[in-house]
Amino acid sequence: MTEPPARVLLVDDEPAFQRLGAAWLRGLGHEVVVAGNGDEAAARFAAAAPDVVLLDLAMPPRFDPTAGLELVPRFLPVPVVVLTGHADHTLALRAAELGAWDFLAKPVEPEMLGFVVARAARKARLDRELHELRQGAGPEDLGMAGRAPAMDRLRAMIRRLGPTGVPVVVLGPTGTGKELVARALHACSTRAAGPFVAVHCGALAAELLESELFGHLKGSFTGAHRDQAGLVETAHRGTLFLDEVGEMPPSLQVKLLRFLQDGSFLPVGGRAPKQAEARVVAATHRDLDAMVASGTFREDLFYRLRGVVLRTPALADRREDVPLLAARFLRRASPRAVLSPDALAWLSGRDWPGNVRELRAAVEAAAALADPGAAVVDAALLRFAAGEEDGPGDLAPAPGHAGSLDAAIAELETRMLQDALAATGGNQSEAARRLGVSRVGLAKKLARLGLR
Repeated sequence: MTEPPARVLLVDDEPAFQRLGAAWLRGLGHEVVVAGNGDEAAARFAAAAPDVVLLDLAMPPRFDPTAGLELVPRFLPVPVVVLTGHADHTLALRAAELGAWDFLAKPVEPEMLGFVVARAARKARLDRELHELRQGAGPEDLGMAGRAPAMDRLRAMIRRLGPTGVPVVVLGPTGTGKELVARALHACSTRAAGPFVAVHCGALAAELLESELFGHLKGSFTGAHRDQAGLVETAHRGTLFLDEVGEMPPSLQVKLLRFLQDGSFLPVGGRAPKQAEARVVAATHRDLDAMVASGTFREDLFYRLRGVVLRTPALADRREDVPLLAARFLRRASPRAVLSPDALAWLSGRDWPGNVRELRAAVEAAAALADPGAAVVDAALLRFAAGEEDGPGDLAPAPGHAGSLDAAIAELETRMLQDALAATGGNQSEAARRLGVSRVGLAKKLARLGLR
C-alpha cells in the first residue's frame, strides 16, 4: 500500500520559510498548518492534531537559537523535527534529550526536508497503528490482530524470544506484517524503553542507504551541510529493524557484518570508527538460502543475522482473520461504515495474494467510494476496489454529476500511485509491492491514467 500524506505543523517565525517550506511539502501531497510563534503553535497543534511537527528553535519573543527548545515536550509523542540556522551539536543533543526525533540545519535542502518528513510521518503512522491494534485487540495480542492458530504460534514464539536478545530473521510474503513482528519483539525485550528504528533496505540507492544507516560527516558529499547520525547510532541500546535485508547491496553487507561482529561502524566521510549497541531484527520476502547459494548474499552475514527464523503466515492461511482485519481497516477509514454480509463472504473467500497490505488497500478504497448516506460497503464495491470488475453495477452517477464517480476513482488511483512512486524514489517494482499489485498491473494502471 502507499504511504499516505501527512498533516504537518510548521512552526517558524520567518514568513519566507513558511511560504517556501509549506509550498514544497504541499507539492508532495502533505497538508501543512503554519504557526509563527509558540502560542500559535500550541493552539494549532491542539486543533490540527498533526502527524509531524517542524519546529524552528529560534523563536520569538527572544529570538535566541534555543528559545524553541521549551516547546519540544509540548508536542510529544508526535515526531518533532527541529530546525535551526545554528548547526550546533549541543543544541541537537539538548533537543534529542527533550524528545525531538530529528534535527535539520538551515538552509534546508528541499529533498532532505521531504525525506525527513516522510520518515517522521511513517513513524507516526506505525506508532498510531500499533497503539490502535493494541487498544482493540488487547495486550495479549502484541499488536497483531488475529485468532488463527498460526498467529497464536507466532505470538508465543515472540514472547519466548523477546527477552533473550538473540538475533531474529522474519521471513514471509510481502504484506504479512513483518515489521509488526519486529516491533512486538522489541516490546517484549529488555530494550523496550529504548528506541525502535526501522529502515527499508530496498527503498534507497546504495549511497543513500549507507548514509542512512551509518551517518555522514559534514562535507562528505554534495548536500552534506552538517554531521548526521545514522540509524545504527540512533538505535543504540534499542532495536534496529532491517526490512527487506535481501535487497541490501553487497558493498553494504560487508559494513553491516562489521557492525554485527563488534558494534563498530564508519560514517560516510569518517576515518575514526564509532560504536553502538543494538539488537538487530531483519526481515525479507526473499529466499536468503538461495541467495547465499547463488553468491548474492554473504554467507557470514546470513549466519550472523539468523539466530532464529520466524515466519509470518500468508493471509490465505489465516482466512478466519480476514473479517476482523477488514472491519478494523474500515473503522479507521470510515468510522460509521459497516461491511455487508456479502462483503464479508467475498472477503473471506478471496486468496489476497498481496496479503494484509492488499486487503487494507481494497477496504480503504471501497470506503472512499461508499455512499456517505448509507455507509455500507458491499461486495460489488470491494470487487471494484480490488480491480476485479470494471465498476460496481449498482452505482450510477448522481443526477447532475455525470462522470463524478469515474473522476473520483481516477483521482484516488492517481494519488495512490503517485504517493507510492514518490515514497520509493520512482522504483516501480517496489511501488507495485507496496500497492499489492503486480509489476505489469502497475504499468497498465500508469499507462491508463497517463502517468510516467
